[in-house]
Amino acid sequence: MINRFSISIGKDFTIKVQDPDLKKTARGMADSINDRKIQEIFPPLYEKVKLVFSDGRKRRVRDFRQTCITGANLYSRAELIPVKNEKGKVKEVFVVFDEVSMECHLNRKLSESEEKMIEIGKIASSLAHGVRNPLNAIKGAVVYLREKYGHEPTLLEFSTIMNVEIDKLDSFISDFLSAARGEMESAPVVLNDILKRITAMVRPRAEIQNIRITHDLSSLPHINADSFQIEQALFNIINNAVEAMPDGGVLLIRTSLKWEKDRDFAVIDISDSGKGIPREKLKRLGRLSGRSGKSDRGFGIFLSREIIKSHGGKLLWESVGGKGTAFRIYLPAGAQRQAGPG
Repeated sequence: MINRFSISIGKDFTIKVQDPDLKKTARGMADSINDRKIQEIFPPLYEKVKLVFSDGRKRRVRDFRQTCITGANLYSRAELIPVKNEKGKVKEVFVVFDEVSMECHLNRKLSESEEKMIEIGKIASSLAHGVRNPLNAIKGAVVYLREKYGHEPTLLEFSTIMNVEIDKLDSFISDFLSAARGEMESAPVVLNDILKRITAMVRPRAEIQNIRITHDLSSLPHINADSFQIEQALFNIINNAVEAMPDGGVLLIRTSLKWEKDRDFAVIDISDSGKGIPREKLKRLGRLSGRSGKSDRGFGIFLSREIIKSHGGKLLWESVGGKGTAFRIYLPAGAQRQAGPG
């Protein structure tokens, strides 16, 4: 909790954070307001700071209220103190916030986000090492067999296939690590083609589990996206739907186009007819639980949501006990434009 902090305002009304306590207690907040204009961060103080620069007089605000840039309400006393040069001209204004009754939550939110990204990085790194080490051993064995028994046509044929598939898997791991770090390579993407590709991957398992896959794919414009990341985000959701129906059911995949907030959005609905998600688990869905295990699906949904958000979209879900779970994905399609009349 921040009880007292200070900032300095230059003649160009730029905030400089020199308070060591603020930097230590709320590093995220300090970094976010530093080098920003006072009128952007604390608009109610702007006119008062101008007056202090103009007449050189100290001012107090006994009941300062401000909705901070994080959305939290900040209540405090504020004292504006002029700092003058040798000629008596005000060169900066020192602002002291005292008796702060509510902390600006930016630092906490940034810390949580950083912790999540660190955890994603650890999981991704663990995956890379866990898969690449045996993968390199397999590749080494394939090279040895080809050199020693390369005259065998059958072995040569299958060792070539193995080398190609090993390279594909290595490339997949690299792409996954890039996705976990938030790196993107955008290009025009056909969502319906991606969904058909994922369906082909999960169909063998779906048939074993007696799951019927139903498509209702509308014609969609290309979207600008990282194809690999979007495919992984959608695969996570579809794979979870298949896992939710071990005794059979219906997996419905539908696409449509929707006008919202002055632009077109490609909408993807993915629903299952499983048992649904209990209310308590539904509240925690999409959060990182801190556990790693087969039953922990939070990472997959969390990563899907972050990928979709990074593309300017959103991920929504609802679940009804005994009826199943439905996910809805919005991804921007085309440039934003003004709505027409009517």
